[in-house]
Amino acid sequence: MRILIAAVAVAVAMLAGCATSPMSARNAEPVPSDELYGFQSKSTNTSSRITVVRDGGFVGSGCDLVFYIEGRRAAKIGPGQRATFYVEPGTVNLGTGLAESGLCSGAAIRTISASLKPGTESQFRISGDMSGFFLVPYVDYGGR
Repeated sequence: MRILIAAVAVAVAMLAGCATSPMSARNAEPVPSDELYGFQSKSTNTSSRITVVRDGGFVGSGCDLVFYIEGRRAAKIGPGQRATFYVEPGTVNLGTGLAESGLCSGAAIRTISASLKPGTESQFRISGDMSGFFLVPYVDYGGR
């Protein structure tokens, strides 16, 4: 009976560690400039700002992820990093997928559609769990 309880406890502990850890945008490190590929110029046409924060944690930490805007590579974002991009307002397709480097490769790019307003910032979070990486709206719950 003790062995069964110990096995269940180990399994629960392992599953609890199978998700990334939310990262506060304030605490995330900036993506190095050599890993930013585009959408860095602010102009009157590109008045909408997108900030992307990648979760920290052990899961996927050896995997390089690329963030896409309208199907174009925008940046390679590492665990616990953030990047800001400037785009035209309106509906835009955003995505994230594994880069062809690091320990992981071959997964499809997962995309979402976002409606961006002129002169505003929209924040997104790259998160991951046992089913892979995905992009979701970022909500700061007070840095918990």
